[in-house]
Amino acid sequence: MDFPKELQITKTYMVTDKDTAISHGSGSLPVLATPAMIAFLENAAMNCVQAYLPENHTTVGTEINIKHIRATSVGGRIEATSRLVGVEVKKLLFNLEAHDEKGKVGFGTHTRYVVERNTFLKNMDKKEA
Repeated sequence: MDFPKELQITKTYMVTDKDTAISHGSGSLPVLATPAMIAFLENAAMNCVQAYLPENHTTVGTEINIKHIRATSVGGRIEATSRLVGVEVKKLLFNLEAHDEKGKVGFGTHTRYVVERNTFLKNMDKKEA
């Protein structure tokens, strides 16, 4: 698969009540939940490469390593940036960063694999030997 050099995307999200630690059950404060920030970052990675994939293909996340270093309140704007840093056949490696109006709130790495949609769905219920 050919991807442009320096491929990256930044997506902007507004933190709402549904994105809080309270809503996710991951904490007791009305601030951006780590799982919500991870979802923003993973979505950016997925969208970073989608336009360059063959027809009927997508990517699935398999590994994520994120540090959430600062809180963001409801109403804050999060910019999630994903940069493709490696391609190993169907394995895609990303560097991720999240920023709000005050600076960096999270960062880390993410691995996704390119899959053919129908084959993936057909095989997902098969047990491994």
